Amino acid sequence: MARAPLHEQGLNGRHGDKVYYTVNGITYVRTYVVPDHSAPSELQTMGWDRFYMANQFVKPLTKIFRLGFINYQTGMRSPAKVGLSKFLKTAFKEGEPEPVPGLLQVSGGDLTGMSEGSVEWKDEKTVLVKWQNNAGEGNAANRDKVSVLLYDTVKIRSFHCTEGNPRSMEMQEIPVSNPDRYRGNLHAYAFFTFKNPRNGKYEVSRTVYLGKV
Repeated sequence: MARAPLHEQGLNGRHGDKVYYTVNGITYVRTYVVPDHSAPSELQTMGWDRFYMANQFVKPLTKIFRLGFINYQTGMRSPAKVGLSKFLKTAFKEGEPEPVPGLLQVSGGDLTGMSEGSVEWKDEKTVLVKWQNNAGEGNAANRDKVSVLLYDTVKIRSFHCTEGNPRSMEMQEIPVSNPDRYRGNLHAYAFFTFKNPRNGKYEVSRTVYLGKV
């Protein structure tokens, strides 16, 4: 993979024996390699099945990945690709054909995470996430903003809020449309972020899995 020459900037997709990708306005090029799938091994087939399953699983999570893995973006490595890569590495237990929702990570970083997090239905149409304000622990601060993902992994439907209430508020509400359709099947995940007002850079915490509601 290399940066495409000036006269090839702006190209996308396959052109002859080359494949072009554009990331952040810069076009990269690589040689197209014809894959040999004539006699796949059992391990290859399992790998393809897992990749397909993981790709379908994380497809609705692009927006939350964009914030959660914002500090991992480099060149061709987008936050969505980071999220998929981490999911493939951590969410499949040995001998299990399907991913484990509780192992999904939608963020990563060194900011101190959520303490004593919990999730419940506040009313018929609203999910409530609560936590203990642990400002002063590690690098946690009252100003840190919470992000929450609710994800029905069967119906592949997500609800989320990004950069919501501050850590000091100790709660975040998330409205759910058609709640009866998803009640009992929403996996909940949360993390904190802080955006430095001087340089626009983010500090991000690791994901905390809160369970299912």
